[in-house]
Amino acid sequence: MAGLSTTYHLLQKASPGSHVTIIDKAPVGTAGASSVAGGLLHPLSPRGKLVHWGLEGLAATNKLVEAALRFDDAFVLRDELYRMATTPQNAQQLQATAERLPTLCEWLGCNDLGRLRLHKGCKVIHVPTYLQALWKACLQLADERGCTASWSIANTVNDTVAGTVLYAAGDGLFQPKGGILTNRMKLPIQLVRGQSLELKMPDPQSNQPALMCGKYISPSPDSSLVVVGATHEFKEEALSLDQVVEELRERTYDVSPITWDNGKIHRLTSGTRVQSERGQNGRLPIIGRLSTDAWIFTGLSSRGLLYHGIYGEILADAILEDSENAIWERSQDLSWWKSKFVVKET
Repeated sequence: MAGLSTTYHLLQKASPGSHVTIIDKAPVGTAGASSVAGGLLHPLSPRGKLVHWGLEGLAATNKLVEAALRFDDAFVLRDELYRMATTPQNAQQLQATAERLPTLCEWLGCNDLGRLRLHKGCKVIHVPTYLQALWKACLQLADERGCTASWSIANTVNDTVAGTVLYAAGDGLFQPKGGILTNRMKLPIQLVRGQSLELKMPDPQSNQPALMCGKYISPSPDSSLVVVGATHEFKEEALSLDQVVEELRERTYDVSPITWDNGKIHRLTSGTRVQSERGQNGRLPIIGRLSTDAWIFTGLSSRGLLYHGIYGEILADAILEDSENAIWERSQDLSWWKSKFVVKET
């Protein structure tokens, strides 16, 4: 998501004759955390608080979604989501959110504690299909602008590559063994594994809503499948299938007992996110310059879908201006990681 967003915005503003090459370990949308992301696009925290740059991020992502929809209109699975109240206090928080943000959401009282309906730009997206469509939008934009773009499959980046290099989000940058940047620098991040389950249902779930309760239950492009996710794992050794089932069932059963009572485990998926340190504005990503010809965009944590659009545009401006001023002018807070960045001797 980070790399494609920045690519799209670079091509929007680059001079004719410019070329962008994406180097990734697999074809677009088929590897990494983005390929198994839950795809829940909304700007709220579990307590119903509007996150930092939440509305701005939502608007920026929806512009990219509109561009991608010209090439595939099937990746938007739903145009609304529901955040379920989990305690009486949480219900009060979500009701207050509905009063503060009536153009974005509405409170629905029901037999349980109630739920907050998120719409007006909030969506459920099948992320792999979205990324494939966004790449097609990049190719069309390159053609319109007199530029070129290509996708190269490789496991590493040649240090002698010409031009400006952007290291975009991906746990492959930082894995203890074989990470591209692991031996070169230390950044204020953690790697967080997330495992999710696909449950096979006996009947098509064409009307399956997206339900959030700390974890989530979400529809799939395959109407016979329901997605339940995700764990939040920091240990090197992954949770076993039984442990994943136990954790996710405990957190989501009350929200949708029919899913667990009738569903059968179809598949376990896993992805590793790059999570930045929490600050006064939450977990801000790491964007900026690493060296004269190298930039970085990582640390989107669990908000990649919300934030990849707005931060990709900011970073594209900085790269084209060859100056981080384009970043700091938008927010000095985005320099937070600079004082914690350490280059290792290699």
